[in-house]
Amino acid sequence: MIPIGSVYLANLNNNPVIFLMDIIFLVSIASLISWYFYYYLQKDIFGKFLGGAIIAAAGSVLFVIIQTPIRQIIMWFVSPKLGTMQLSRVNIIAAILGAYLSLYIFNRINRNRTRKD
Repeated sequence: MIPIGSVYLANLNNNPVIFLMDIIFLVSIASLISWYFYYYLQKDIFGKFLGGAIIAAAGSVLFVIIQTPIRQIIMWFVSPKLGTMQLSRVNIIAAILGAYLSLYIFNRINRNRTRKD
């Protein structure tokens, strides 16, 4: 196993099948996202479809490497603590999503009008 951050990628010598499956998943996800941006949304991407797939693959590998700090930040927002002391029992992510969605829906009901200051 090769430690990268806190993620262990399969070593080619230990289990080549898992290593191959990791590569297949990353390339598939990157290709799907590149297809969505280039063909479905018709966005101008550097390198067209293939360039978008390479950029998406690099981004997915980057996020796989730094997933532990991201997970810790998200868990703090779910249950905010300072050391071992619980700051609040409010799920901050749920509160932000609920507040944003309720104002977004209300704004849509109001026909997306802007203020006249």
